[in-house]
Amino acid sequence: MNARHAKLVAGLLASLAPAGAAGLEIAPAEKPRYARSVYAGGSIYLLGPLKSTDGGRRIGVREANDPPWGVMLHEGGMNVHFQRKGLFLGVKTKFVCGEGGRCAGKSWRSTDGLKSLREEETILTIPEAGKVDPGAGGEWVGLFFHRRIVELPDGSLLAAMYGNFEQDTITPTNPRSKSEIKYKARAFAARSTDEGRTWRYLASVAVPSAEARDDSEGFNEWSMARLANGRLIGIVRTGHYTPLMTVWSGDNGKTWSRAAPAPGIGPGCDPYLLMLSDGRLALAYGQIVQPRDPDEQFWRDYEKRADHRRRCLLAISADGAGERWDVHEVAGYAPRSAYATIFEVEKNVLVYQSDLDLWRIRVPEAGVKADR
Repeated sequence: MNARHAKLVAGLLASLAPAGAAGLEIAPAEKPRYARSVYAGGSIYLLGPLKSTDGGRRIGVREANDPPWGVMLHEGGMNVHFQRKGLFLGVKTKFVCGEGGRCAGKSWRSTDGLKSLREEETILTIPEAGKVDPGAGGEWVGLFFHRRIVELPDGSLLAAMYGNFEQDTITPTNPRSKSEIKYKARAFAARSTDEGRTWRYLASVAVPSAEARDDSEGFNEWSMARLANGRLIGIVRTGHYTPLMTVWSGDNGKTWSRAAPAPGIGPGCDPYLLMLSDGRLALAYGQIVQPRDPDEQFWRDYEKRADHRRRCLLAISADGAGERWDVHEVAGYAPRSAYATIFEVEKNVLVYQSDLDLWRIRVPEAGVKADR
């Protein structure tokens, strides 16, 4: 634009508002948060009627004969899904527990390549949990399936779960953690030998301790993957301002190592692990703006001093074991949930989904920064 045109445009814009007026007040609508996605049959299905059929390059509208995902794909709905030849299994987040450790929930199953999707009741047996607090008035408490199911060598399924057993009554200490969860949670695993129709508690993965004085939420949202050497790895959220933790199991989830901070990762929410086709390990997660000095004064004035924006991060473990990570920013700080899901749509090409945003990422050789 030349100088004359710029002057004309500036004059036109000035004439659209009376002198001294503040001008237009423009605010974007808040997008749905905590949306999930499913990659099946070469298509990526998003919350509502949206899908991508070209590996995340474009988003279009699903067709009438597509699976009826509708409003299921969000954190409170189909929060977990698993696929293998001849089976698609989706599991709803929260299970409601009754007497004798019998907890009921909902799942969705397809055995015909997603030509049909059956809704069915699913039972979790977990007497070890005792009397489970069901929560009231929007309290985040109870037992939850979260993000990942892995297949064990014997064909059974292992699911990542978290929540509160009867004895888990440690309350968080800071205002943010108190707003997120009623009691500090434990991470645990459940196993199914009938393709997800019924589940049985297998082992606790990480349990909060009354002796540990920290600002955490305990151990809640977590994801796991099977490594090339057969071990299982889990990455576990502990809070928005406390580090993501790593756990390992060498006996198919029966016992787990003591949780330790994931090296180079920092704090984060909703971690999602994916083993890539070349043997490397990818981790998607969100991160809230971190305070420079989270002292007592910060927590007293939390609502005034905290910056609630979040960013979307992707970490790559070149060793394929989660012992070292290189972290890349996918999207900067903004009003978003930053709850992420990733799929490998081509070798070393990932699609990264968070809320209703979608990014296509080519992952280069180890040690080189990823490009979108």
